[in-house]
Amino acid sequence: MYLKISDEERERAIQHLIENVPKETLLRIYEEVSKDPDWLILQHFILGIFIRNLLREGGFAWSETTLDHEWGPITLEAARAVLQ
Repeated sequence: MYLKISDEERERAIQHLIENVPKETLLRIYEEVSKDPDWLILQHFILGIFIRNLLREGGFAWSETTLDHEWGPITLEAARAVLQ
């Protein structure tokens, strides 16, 4: 079952990715998504597994369905944040 996460949890997850994914990687993700908005969807079984595991290791005990829905938007938000 997909459970919507709180804004606070989302911000914590974004910060966790910013602190644990190299800035160069986040910038590359942003570039790829800028060229192809579906790029993250295509990375579900590659980058998505890495990000979901990183979130789990960071204490985000969300269901598999919630992780599947949230990893992409959270990753993109983290990528946008490093641009600023």
